[in-house]
Amino acid sequence: MKKLMNSLLVITILSTPLSTIISCDPSSTEDNNNKNNDDYMTNMQDEMLKGAEFMSRIVLSSRHENLNFNLNEILSMYLTPLPVMLNMPVSYKYNDQNINFLSYISKFRDVMSPSINKINGDNYSGMYASYIMGMYDDNFYNDFVKNEYFEDSFNEKGDTGFNKKDDKNELGILAGLNKKLNLSTDENRRNLSWGIQDTGALTNYLLSKGYDGAYPSGTSGISNTYSSANVTTGGTNSSGYSFYNSVLSTGKPNRVSISDYSKKTVNDKSKGFSFEPMKKTESTNILEDYSSKLNNMNFNGVGSLLTNTAGSLNLNGYINSFSSLKDSIGESDFGVDVLLQVANIITPLLADNSEKVNLLMQSTGFSLLYNVQNVINTIQNNTKLCTYLKGKGFNEDILNNKLDKKEIVNPISQYMKPDASKVRVSRFYNKENGDKNDPISTMKMTESFLRELKKCHENLDDNEKIFFTKSLFINPNSPFYESYKSIISNSLIGGIEVEGWTNLIGNDGSSGMNLLSLVADSYKELSKNETKDLILEIEKEYSGKTLKSITRSEKLKLFKKLGYDISSKKYTEDSFLSNYYKFMTDKKISGVNELNGFFDKLRDGVNNSMKNVHEKALQYIYDDKYWNTQDKKINVTDPSELNGEISFVLDYSGNGDKESNADQQTEKVNVPKNFNPYQTLVNYQDNYAKSESLKSKIDLTRISGVVLGKEQLNLSDEELISYDGKGVKYDKVNHKYKIIWKNVSNDVNKPYWVITGIQSFNSDNEEFYNIY
Repeated sequence: MKKLMNSLLVITILSTPLSTIISCDPSSTEDNNNKNNDDYMTNMQDEMLKGAEFMSRIVLSSRHENLNFNLNEILSMYLTPLPVMLNMPVSYKYNDQNINFLSYISKFRDVMSPSINKINGDNYSGMYASYIMGMYDDNFYNDFVKNEYFEDSFNEKGDTGFNKKDDKNELGILAGLNKKLNLSTDENRRNLSWGIQDTGALTNYLLSKGYDGAYPSGTSGISNTYSSANVTTGGTNSSGYSFYNSVLSTGKPNRVSISDYSKKTVNDKSKGFSFEPMKKTESTNILEDYSSKLNNMNFNGVGSLLTNTAGSLNLNGYINSFSSLKDSIGESDFGVDVLLQVANIITPLLADNSEKVNLLMQSTGFSLLYNVQNVINTIQNNTKLCTYLKGKGFNEDILNNKLDKKEIVNPISQYMKPDASKVRVSRFYNKENGDKNDPISTMKMTESFLRELKKCHENLDDNEKIFFTKSLFINPNSPFYESYKSIISNSLIGGIEVEGWTNLIGNDGSSGMNLLSLVADSYKELSKNETKDLILEIEKEYSGKTLKSITRSEKLKLFKKLGYDISSKKYTEDSFLSNYYKFMTDKKISGVNELNGFFDKLRDGVNNSMKNVHEKALQYIYDDKYWNTQDKKINVTDPSELNGEISFVLDYSGNGDKESNADQQTEKVNVPKNFNPYQTLVNYQDNYAKSESLKSKIDLTRISGVVLGKEQLNLSDEELISYDGKGVKYDKVNHKYKIIWKNVSNDVNKPYWVITGIQSFNSDNEEFYNIY
């Protein structure tokens, strides 16, 4: 959380669905297998395809024959990092190549399935593969879209659902055994049930020996979580395979809320195997050093490397995710969505007390603009500084034209006692107690003061500039340092620290003055009456709402109000968003270079730390040279269109687990309708299964905690190990996958896309299957 705040210091038409999937090529009526049909796609279709294709890469990479990590935790790492505290940096440089995972992830999460953002909040629940792989019937997903939580486990009293505001949140008990849960009647969708358990090193072998993952209610195995879930603070869906990689890395969850399980480790389920957690004690580039041992076999190297890296860089990841936003800003439907996110941090349009973490971020961003008024208060009330500035040619009329006293926006007070009214940009237009000046006049006076300060600085010689900078910015009792102290150094949110502040301002103050010029430009735009009217109109219309809570149609309407033309994909000249876009991208404007440069420094700060995990794993997900996309088909032009479908073929030629023969498993395994893909072994939770609160709500006839392929194909332990692979030794592979995505939501304002089909083919073009 500390580093999350740091990053904010420098910012921050529905058509009728077609009945069958058709190519994006409008001239094609029969042959839809055009490999290079991108030229025929609309901008939105291209964004949707890129989002679906990239999420497919993550899913496919998790498979035993490829990188072989358990999928659930990695989905949490990228889609919902806040509650699981595994915030892998999403933008960095590797050998001068710019890597930007965020752009692709956002195309899926923010455009195709924005409801997922509801999970990425203050509490403890993360992702399961079942949330994006459509193994369940449509009710499972539509209930989530409507209620904003899944109901895939229980608490001790039999309550379901997480992130609710009451005290009836689930705690991961008896996952997947709720009578109300139903796998899809569509066999292709039901066959996706491998996503939760049948990914990652030795998962099937371990399940056959009695290990079904962690006990309910735990956090990840990484020691960066400081509390555990409870029923009154959102609960958790954590259980079993939610944190498979990290728990097997360290031997146990870091925190567990159910007291019966608080001391339990992997060894409490070690029936027929011996286990040793990872013993890595210092930085290493060797996968074996990240591995745990099972019967003296090294395993879980990549899964452990991914989660340990995400855990160690969790705080840096918050900085990184926001510093990455600038690379995705543009004139497109996706680009404007990202720009609005930045605008809503620096000049909060939609803010509400219900989103405490978001409010903390917004207060930090808003303080960058608002607190400069407090700086001017300090200068105007300091006789020594006034005398100094007059002596350096500062205009006396501007210096003597007193601003009304303005208290600083303090992110810490917002954390302790949230008050959205003090964070919204509309605060600029409120006349507060004791104010003598009209709010618009105050903003214009602020702009004039900042411009005069820059002019004064420019007229100084080099030595005088250094003294000027120390007196106003750098010294601990200087006006700017005092007003921005809470974001320079703070025990709760950390800060950029003195060194970061000094680098931002520059030794002679030139960088700081250029940034103040950008702040002055912002005050100029915000002081216009038409801007004021627009902001107050939006505040009234969207009262009590946030960017996470509004529907897609509401967001499109907001784009239009703020100056983005959906049809032309252009910003309206001199509109709110047009000016924001210029302030973020037009390098001819003073301060833009400095802002972008600081963004780049924040991004590049993780380059060295990401080198090993990129070389061992992430390059094989990210780099296009390992993935070839063919046969792209899409039947809709907007993600909200009901029954929309996307399909394509992905060829993968990166690294795969050389100790797994999963791509030679060519016998199809039947997945019955009463199968539980969470694979919960009831005997570890027998006390709950027999309790009066739960026994009537669960279905104990479900096939759960059983490797289907072992039973149906009569596989031995050795054959399970050979299929699973160990996730340590890798070599080049060639695999092909046919993928189908579908919008299963029945709400035109809330799309929810999931995978509805995957077929796998090996290098001999033979179809191969999972064993579940």
